[in-house]
Amino acid sequence: MATFKAVDLNTKPRMMGAEGNGLVIWGSVSPTAGASGDVYYPTRIPAGMLITQLDIVNDDLDTGGTSMSAKIGYEPVNSADGPTAVTDYFSATGTFLTAAGRKSCAFQPIKFEKDVYITLTLTVAATTFATGAVTAIATGQAEGIH
Repeated sequence: MATFKAVDLNTKPRMMGAEGNGLVIWGSVSPTAGASGDVYYPTRIPAGMLITQLDIVNDDLDTGGTSMSAKIGYEPVNSADGPTAVTDYFSATGTFLTAAGRKSCAFQPIKFEKDVYITLTLTVAATTFATGAVTAIATGQAEGIH
């Protein structure tokens, strides 16, 4: 007896019904500069998602210093449509980009009725910028738009 499985059987996202619609959204950006005021957009959060956890995984973007800092927030995909951007909702300024690692944000869960971008806004420039990846991993529940 033979067994045949679809090539993408275990790689496609699947919806979960009846008491849960868990969702993980993630994305990466590879910036080429680290000046104060630069904004990194690692991922887009779809409308209808309730975010309960946000982690930032990053490479060492400042090989020559320890003061490169960023705050983590969100801004609407369509500024005319809302919501109002909050540049530090998920985390106030922190120096986590100066060494490779993972930062877990502490915040009250938030639901977005419109698509938003997760943003990292640099508040202190890199001393010696090095290219690398910055990945945002948002975990929550797909509740839909009400």
